[in-house]
Amino acid sequence: MPDSFTVHPLVKKVLEDRATMGRGDANIDWGMGEHMAFASLVASGYPVRLSGEDVGRGTFTHRHAVLHDQNRERWDVGSYVPLQNVAENQAPFVCIDSILSEEAVLGFEYGYASNDPNTLVIWEAQFGDFANGARSSSTSSSLPAK
Repeated sequence: MPDSFTVHPLVKKVLEDRATMGRGDANIDWGMGEHMAFASLVASGYPVRLSGEDVGRGTFTHRHAVLHDQNRERWDVGSYVPLQNVAENQAPFVCIDSILSEEAVLGFEYGYASNDPNTLVIWEAQFGDFANGARSSSTSSSLPAK
């Protein structure tokens, strides 16, 4: 991280735990294992693209792929993505927090993956995304009154 960067105290603990795992002093958890896999891919020249609601943080806060400076003054400045800084000449790592219109995002990512088969494209859904989309696209007259 940049020296002047201040992460949230809970995220700082996650990063400290990952450093401990990296030294071999603790077992690797899901978030660290995922970062290791993504890092090895981008360092080997394979792009990684994540999208979905809250993928930067991770659905259950396991990921923290996008870090936010707690002292930033603007919403559009002050984020840091460690996986974009793995190695010189690495492949891109892209992490996109999408809106909760998941059918559109899923369709776009399917097209992206079909067009670029050497990129790991992951669309991450949260519980209920399909049910919510199906419910919102159904007609209100077919739903029972409550």
